[in-house]
Amino acid sequence: SSAVCARARNTARSSEDMAGPFGFDVGVELTPGTLAAAGVTLAIVLLVLYTWGPKGAKGTSTSRTAEAMGGSPRVQAMTSQSLHSSDCWPGGPKMQYAFIPSELGVLEANSERPWPFENEHCSGCFLPMHRPSHDKALDKSADWRYGHVFKGRKRIWEMRLQMNFKHDVTEPLRFGIELEDYVPLNAATRRLMGITVAAIRSMAGDDLYHSIGDNPKQTEGELEKPVFSLPLWAFDQFIVTPEGEEPPDLTDPHFLQFGFRRTDDRPAFMKEMNEMRLKAGPTYTFAFWGISQFLDGIQWRIQKVVPFKPIDFNLFCGTPPVHIMLYTLDQNTTEKRHLQSRKRYYFRLAFWSSPKPPTVEKLRKLLPASVDATYGRALSKTMPSRGWGGDFARMFACCTPNGR
Repeated sequence: SSAVCARARNTARSSEDMAGPFGFDVGVELTPGTLAAAGVTLAIVLLVLYTWGPKGAKGTSTSRTAEAMGGSPRVQAMTSQSLHSSDCWPGGPKMQYAFIPSELGVLEANSERPWPFENEHCSGCFLPMHRPSHDKALDKSADWRYGHVFKGRKRIWEMRLQMNFKHDVTEPLRFGIELEDYVPLNAATRRLMGITVAAIRSMAGDDLYHSIGDNPKQTEGELEKPVFSLPLWAFDQFIVTPEGEEPPDLTDPHFLQFGFRRTDDRPAFMKEMNEMRLKAGPTYTFAFWGISQFLDGIQWRIQKVVPFKPIDFNLFCGTPPVHIMLYTLDQNTTEKRHLQSRKRYYFRLAFWSSPKPPTVEKLRKLLPASVDATYGRALSKTMPSRGWGGDFARMFACCTPNGR
């Protein structure tokens, strides 16, 4: 993999983590009516924070060089086991991932080195980090790999991505989420969703794309999957390293001081990202954490958004896995939908929590044929019961990650 994770020669800016406006949690029974109201609030609050967020604290920018921080080894190739344990903490639940297409099998968060990937358009590496939200004592101690990243911050997880493009990217690159299957919605839910999306679009503008997908019973030909996407300014941090220079190591303790963060200067960040031209040669590094304090991946729940008890994530996404993607669209058509045939995927990842994994059938489709059958058999014995239902509960099913 040619885009690798070493040290940086980039100026740095730092700012405080985003502060959440909600911090209460009371025991209220979740009925379809309350879930509908929660869904509206959830979408508005998360997207406001996701796209706009508060401005960072005004202070002094910090500059560091690779020489000042010392070097780090390049990412090492991973073996082709079916499950790559991060060994970050013994036992307990973990966040798990799989690239699409997958050659490495099941990966876990908090690995010692980033996971490499490569496809026809780019190569790079990916480092997902997640705090031990299931263990308050361990979390508070910060005595675990990457504990220093989360200490004193509200974020629950952070994703770091580094890419080298094999060709210039001539169409706008979008960052989004996509579901595999269409989720039927009733008329009331559609109206509520329409009101919410209109409110979000009034703030985010026409750059926001949202679709509940095509109903296979009512649509002939190719179907659009449920999708929600935004331009690259949805990321929280970016670094551009010129060709010939060393890009930042994704595991560097000073990583958050590199490059440019959205909370430093939101309008300037968005302008810079919109005007950035992605080319073959430089290394592009991105980080995303802005809404993480509201989405606990390990416990697979939404929290701190509305004054109810935490909500099972499956109520909004259907069933795992959830997919994150970076893609462009073929513009040589009059078609406006984000159809699979129009998409060119630069990065595509499925993720889930180990206590709430995908079905064995989905894993067989997702993972390579070489996946150890033992892993599949063990998984089938621990599968949680399905049956999360209700249109109201899934009214924002398309507002969670997925890929083609």
